[in-house]
Amino acid sequence: MTASAWITARARGNLDSYLVVSGAVVIWAAGVAAAATWVGDFPLHVATVRTLAADFVHPVDPMVGTGQGSPYYSPYTLTLAAAVRITGAAPATVLGLVGVVNIVLLLVAFRRLVACFSRSAAAATVSLAAMLLLWGPGSPGWSGFPDIRSLAETTPYPSTIGLALMLFLWERLLRYPTAASIATAATIGVLAAAIILIHPFTALETAVGGAAIMVSVARGGPPHGWLLLVAAAAVAALVTMAWPYSSSGDLLAAGSALVEIHRPLRTALLDGGSLICVYGLVALPALALRLRQDRLDPLVLVFALGCAVVAVALASRQYQYLRVIPVMMLPLQVAFGIFVAERVSAPALARIAMAAAAALLVAAGLAVNRAPALGAASAVPLSWLPQSLARPLRTLPVGADPVDRVRDFAPAGATVLTDSPRADRRLYLIGYYSVNPAWPDPWIGDEATRADARDTLLDSATLPAERGVIARRYGARCVLTTRSPGVTQIDGYQRVASWPGGRLFCTSTGSAPA
Repeated sequence: MTASAWITARARGNLDSYLVVSGAVVIWAAGVAAAATWVGDFPLHVATVRTLAADFVHPVDPMVGTGQGSPYYSPYTLTLAAAVRITGAAPATVLGLVGVVNIVLLLVAFRRLVACFSRSAAAATVSLAAMLLLWGPGSPGWSGFPDIRSLAETTPYPSTIGLALMLFLWERLLRYPTAASIATAATIGVLAAAIILIHPFTALETAVGGAAIMVSVARGGPPHGWLLLVAAAAVAALVTMAWPYSSSGDLLAAGSALVEIHRPLRTALLDGGSLICVYGLVALPALALRLRQDRLDPLVLVFALGCAVVAVALASRQYQYLRVIPVMMLPLQVAFGIFVAERVSAPALARIAMAAAAALLVAAGLAVNRAPALGAASAVPLSWLPQSLARPLRTLPVGADPVDRVRDFAPAGATVLTDSPRADRRLYLIGYYSVNPAWPDPWIGDEATRADARDTLLDSATLPAERGVIARRYGARCVLTTRSPGVTQIDGYQRVASWPGGRLFCTSTGSAPA
């Protein structure tokens, strides 16, 4: 929208509220990228992009620097790696910038999805606000969850662009009965293949929501259209199987590790201190009204199937499937937005009551948990914030962490053995590999063996000679300890730095001793 069009629309009282709110969200995303207060899995994504940029043909594992290929190497990370190679920019910088692009795509996709149910800009605006804020007193804090606090940490993650692509695919499915064609079916197939390769958990969400939508829209459309869709799905499956950097079954290899990783989601969902979905219950009457009008309403079916998957995940203790929670929440949030927008013509007293109830809901949430405030504050320079908000967001710049001393004694790309996942994650951020992956990595094949070797090296009873053998076995240029005071000597390695609670042992020159 041009400046003159904006002024004209404003004068006529027809300004698109969704564009205005979306503009504010994009500015917020740019602020988040500029503040760069990244935590969580960000070092892993930096390592993934950096390693793939170094070798497009035979990339090693992004955490331990051995083997070949990884499920983390997707079309998304390949694109970012190409950008790093072409521009020479740091992987962290490219990730920060693409985070803004991901938010733009998410906003466009969300508007198109809501438009399948209501053309009202107000409906899209309220639905967007609900998606960002209408969760619970605690933030999920997970990738793939579109609340403002989670997004503040995950805008550059594959899950964010995966979520945007999911909404685009759902929108195409909703419109498919009236727009069935080879081009539309091909678009859906391309989107499906991209989502599977970019973020398999989002692919699961896409499949759950897509199945519910298909049940709803199957009432219409020509028979040949559905055959086209089946063909597109088959081609998408072939594309994913042909992807050269990983196998489509790699995620299944994670086994019980995925269950344990996602156990905190169960706590966040059911624990009385977080209840990450409880605010969404305010939208149940809106969804019930849609059910009364149409028992095959897409939003109702998506919500019902999402709830069923979540219930099965809880009952079977397969907590990785709780990543489907956004599928359960999005229909509530969209239904809430449409319900509110359709009642803007209600009597003034009713509008005031609704506004007061919404304000009270948000105020109550902020009183219990600061997650939305922290999400918004992530876009503000830390020096402008009160300490209560700045402290959880503060991250150490490169060079300020004791782990960064490795840079003085080992070249970038070297392997370091540490005694803590926190140190390993810091190493990924500054350009190193670790002997032990900081996140579960069953694809390297010897994760358990590496863990046993580390435990032996750190045991105070282990002889210096045996420690040296272990470190050399994994090609460690340095050994970094931060909580293992018993490690005072390692054969073949010299203590090159010490600080309270920490020691750094490195080889003098060249690679790790043979």
